[in-house]
Amino acid sequence: MSDADEMILAGSRPGPTHSNPIDALHSRTSFVLIIDSVIFAWLIYAFTGNPMIAAVPGVFSLFVWMGYRQKAAWAYWFAPMIIGGITLIFTFILLVNLYYLFSGSSSSLLMILILIWAIYSSTRFIRIHFHPVYKMGYSGYSVQDENTHLARGEMLASCPTCLAVLAVNPMLLSHEDSCPHCDSPLVLRSEEE
Repeated sequence: MSDADEMILAGSRPGPTHSNPIDALHSRTSFVLIIDSVIFAWLIYAFTGNPMIAAVPGVFSLFVWMGYRQKAAWAYWFAPMIIGGITLIFTFILLVNLYYLFSGSSSSLLMILILIWAIYSSTRFIRIHFHPVYKMGYSGYSVQDENTHLARGEMLASCPTCLAVLAVNPMLLSHEDSCPHCDSPLVLRSEEE
């Protein structure tokens, strides 16, 4: 290895790295989408016993995953719908397990904890789709590209209330500054002052 670019640092995974955090997040969301699609198709097969019935949502989810992975505009909202559907199924299974746990029947505490973690994680992946910076990254725009239009000392930040992306100078922000979109304060008051 004569070139430093070919070296793999200890502890890192070999392979392509992402150019920005949005691409890394998109890759993780794509992985969750395909796993949830497989779980959804398997659950339908487990309840119906008919592979043809399970194949319909399985094939649809596969097409959505392929489109989402390639950042197709039509697939953007199908991904959180599929993840949300499996989250509702996880919630139902969690409620059934909690009922069995509190009624004295056998229920797995480990299964309950795994379902809580899956519901929490899936909800976070759904919420990502409402963030304007993620929408920009998915549609091909980069926050780094937008930095060229910022004045000296400015940076991009989001409103803590409505998540609107704003160009702000952090050194000049005060408690009186408000968001131009929702009129909420940009600097939240803390009890420590």
